[in-house]
Amino acid sequence: MIPLRFLILICATLCLTSILSNMNTYNFTKICMQDDNSTTGVHFTKWESNFLQSCVAIGSLAASIPYSLAYQHLPHKYVFISAGIISGVSTALVPLASSLGFGWFVVARIFQGMAFSATFPLAGSITSRWATPFEHGVFIGLLTGNTQLANIFTMPISGWLCSSSAGWTSVYYVHAGVCLIVFLVFLFFFKSFPEEHRWITEKELEKIGRRESQGPVQKRASLPLKQILTSLSLWACWIASFGDLITVQLVSMFNPQYMKDYLDYDVMSSGFLAALPIIFQFLIKFCSGITSDLFKCVSETTKVKIYNTIALAASAFFFIILAFIPQKDHLFAIIILVFAESLMGANTAGFNKCATLHSQQYAYFSMQQIMNIWACTIFIEPFFVNMIVKENTFVDWRNCFLAHAVILLVVNTVFVIFADARPASWTRIQQENEEENKEEKA
Repeated sequence: MIPLRFLILICATLCLTSILSNMNTYNFTKICMQDDNSTTGVHFTKWESNFLQSCVAIGSLAASIPYSLAYQHLPHKYVFISAGIISGVSTALVPLASSLGFGWFVVARIFQGMAFSATFPLAGSITSRWATPFEHGVFIGLLTGNTQLANIFTMPISGWLCSSSAGWTSVYYVHAGVCLIVFLVFLFFFKSFPEEHRWITEKELEKIGRRESQGPVQKRASLPLKQILTSLSLWACWIASFGDLITVQLVSMFNPQYMKDYLDYDVMSSGFLAALPIIFQFLIKFCSGITSDLFKCVSETTKVKIYNTIALAASAFFFIILAFIPQKDHLFAIIILVFAESLMGANTAGFNKCATLHSQQYAYFSMQQIMNIWACTIFIEPFFVNMIVKENTFVDWRNCFLAHAVILLVVNTVFVIFADARPASWTRIQQENEEENKEEKA
């Protein structure tokens, strides 16, 4: 029988994936909606298309503080459900919004981005509350795996729907319907704390390392903001996440364009081929989480540095090779692309795991900042890539891949120097103070 904590993990992962899938819909439909000669065809300038791709970051950053406050003071379950409602409704309204004009389309995309703001804090919260001390890698691996799962689902499904008689609008309706289903399951099944779930056993509570008395302590713990914002280890995680996530945006936003406009595959093939390296990336992400938990012969700090180097520096090496592959060698380009993008999945046992281990019960806040960085990269990447890739030539894509490789190497160097996966002193002090206050009141 599957332990309850893993069912919770799967349920949350599906919801996280749905929100990101909804946000990624335009990354694929942009290559087919303007080619649609039917009444549903929509035509935008290059600037408008770039802005539609990046404006979700505006919504995500705008909702960051409200969601951060909500996660501090309200049950995490209902905070996240509000994000699911916003994501599903805004996605379902995209076809209508696009028919009303560019401005309305932007509004719908901004609301999709607002929902995304609630995702990473939940990943940190579930990891700190539901994972056993030896399962952080598995939990954070699967929960942050929504990055890959979203593209694995969205790219081939969008390619198939765009090529069908249903057209590009069906992409948004299908995604909205899936969102409704998974969040209904989440509503009835998920609990913010293990001890709140009626299906939890005493044995599993002991395994997780929680007691009935532990929940209120963490619920009332105040946020040590100054200590968090002056932590060199967390800054190393956040800097590493910038390099990783800006390259992730290259993958999720421009893989279809690279496949279709440069390697000259059709729309449906582009969808499936663009998802191929991401499938391997997810497998490596999940395996990295498992192996990092099982690998006990070195310290956690050493482990996160090793895995982070695999994720960023090794990926940079393959991006450098990819940069010099000519257009005619499209099969070799895809093989190297699979290596370059799949190795990035090891980040789950790198900066992601380091952030949750170092910040412990405040993992939701440290992960919130990674989400904010993600939002910034969503806004930056379309303009950054289009500044380099102007004509889809060999030189354009060579310079694009080399630029991202340099970024990966620089941020990984910072991480290796400053990262520390040990629980921060302020996480222990805060818990001790709360326990002393509780004893005094008793």
